[in-house]
Amino acid sequence: MIGIPFAPSLVIDPTGKTEMSNLATNLLNTASRYPCHPAVRWNQRSWTYMDLEEHSSHIAGGLLAHGVRPGDRVAIVMDDVPAFAALYYGALRVGAVAVLLDPELGPEAIRHRVEVAGAHVVFAAEEGYGPLAPVVGASNGLCVPVGPAFMEQVVFWPRCPTLVRRQGDEPAVVLWPSVAPAGGGDAQSLELGHRTLRTAAFRAVSDILVLSPGDTLLTTMPIHGLVGQTCGLNATVLAGAGFVQIDSADSNGVSVEIHRSRGRMGVTAPAAVSRGGKSSPGRGRRRRSQANVPQRAGSVAG
Repeated sequence: MIGIPFAPSLVIDPTGKTEMSNLATNLLNTASRYPCHPAVRWNQRSWTYMDLEEHSSHIAGGLLAHGVRPGDRVAIVMDDVPAFAALYYGALRVGAVAVLLDPELGPEAIRHRVEVAGAHVVFAAEEGYGPLAPVVGASNGLCVPVGPAFMEQVVFWPRCPTLVRRQGDEPAVVLWPSVAPAGGGDAQSLELGHRTLRTAAFRAVSDILVLSPGDTLLTTMPIHGLVGQTCGLNATVLAGAGFVQIDSADSNGVSVEIHRSRGRMGVTAPAAVSRGGKSSPGRGRRRRSQANVPQRAGSVAG
C-alpha cells in the first residue's frame, strides 16, 4: 500500500485523470476549505465537514489495523447517513471498494450478495447484524454491528491521515439494485470506478443540481443507491453543500429539494440517470437549472 499525506492545495480534476484520483479526495479538499459547513444530517445528528473527515480517518485507521488493503471489499449495510458517510469515505481512503447494500433487502439476499462480493469487512445496522455475522465469520471476515454508540467508539480507533493512490479506472463502489429482477434469480451488480463517480458528481453539481457551498440538498433517494451516489452524497461533498435524507412521507412528492445558501430557497430537477445497469451515472439527459429560478420536479423512479 502506498499512502501519501493530503495536500490542501491539491486541485480537483473532475475527469479523474490526475495521479491522485481517489474519490475520497473530494472530502479532504472540502473539509480543508469549509470545515464548519454542515455536511450530513440524519434524525437528530448533524456533522460538519470537519467532523466527517475526522470520523472517516478513524474508520480508515481501523480498517488498516484489521488488515484491509487496496482492492479489498468493505460492505456497508445501513441507512444511518452520518455513519454511512464516515464508513464510505473511510473505506475509500485506504483504497478499499465500498460494497453498498440496501438493508431492506432482507437477510437472505444480503447474505448472498456479501458472499458474492467477497467482503473482508461488513458494517451492518444492529438489527440486521445477527444473520450476517456467521456467514462473514465463516470466510474469516469481520462483521461489525453499527448501533447508536458506534461512532462514539470509533473516536478511539487509530487515525489514518493519508490517502491511497488509485487509478481512475480502479473500482471504488459496487452497487446492486434494491429490488429483485423479474423471473427470480439475483440482479447483476454494478461496479463503478473512481473516475466515473468523480465525473458524475461534477456533472451533477454543475449541470443538474447547480450546487454551491453552503447549499443543503434534501432528498428521499436512498444513499446506497445509484442516484443517491450520483446526485446525492458524492455531489454534495464535492460542492461543499449539506446532505439530508428525509422520509418520502415528508417530501410532498418531491424527491430533491435544495435550500440555497444566502437565504435563497428552491426545488431543483432530479438527476436523469440511465437505469441500464452497465451505463455510467450522469450520462443521461442533462439539464441546467438556474440557481436563481427555483424549479419543481416529481419523484425519481427507482
